[in-house]
Amino acid sequence: MDVVLAIETSNPSAAGGESGPAVVVARYEERSTTEVARASLDPARPHDEQLVPAIARAVRAAGLRPADLSCVAVSIGPGGFTAVRVAVAAAKMIAEVTGARCVGVPSAMVAARRVHAPGPFLVALACKGESFYAVPFSSPQATPGPGVIMTSGELRAAAVTLLIADAFFPADARAAAAQLGITVQPPVFDALACAECARALPACDPVALLPIYPREPEAVTKWRERANSSPRNA
Repeated sequence: MDVVLAIETSNPSAAGGESGPAVVVARYEERSTTEVARASLDPARPHDEQLVPAIARAVRAAGLRPADLSCVAVSIGPGGFTAVRVAVAAAKMIAEVTGARCVGVPSAMVAARRVHAPGPFLVALACKGESFYAVPFSSPQATPGPGVIMTSGELRAAAVTLLIADAFFPADARAAAAQLGITVQPPVFDALACAECARALPACDPVALLPIYPREPEAVTKWRERANSSPRNA
């Protein structure tokens, strides 16, 4: 039996129904992925306190032991900085200890999987100021194109009629989308979708698994700016 543990906690602000942060144990069958057990996390509480207990609950509810897992899939962002790092660290640890395959799933692919439209469309994540990280898809199950940092002025060139974006999507970009006739829908981050996506992605060495950061971390930027403005560099 091919059993996958899927962790989707990348965007903790997304809550409600399938979109809340959760852990799923699923079974890979010939042509389908069947959910066996699910454990949800409280989006109002820190994930570093909840994730490992949630994993344990899901595995127990499935009637399994950690050694029974054949794959560990994790949504690797972009998303909440701490939430993604905690999830990736947990996935790495479990894969190393159990010997299960380790698969990193871009969070844009997870969101795209639950889009009920033929495409093409954009998934917008990691909004900051007036910019956002946009990943193009030709269909919900297609391999995504390369993600790029965009602003509202670049939406016309994207040539899409659907955009998946959360409440942090810049107001000017939302207004530009309305003017262009682009429908904006909220994303669904479903842990089962993470498991489904992982089937088509290659496994990696757990040590090499890293989150997706579309921008340089702000702490790194500030450190570099401070170093460049120090007297010794004057």
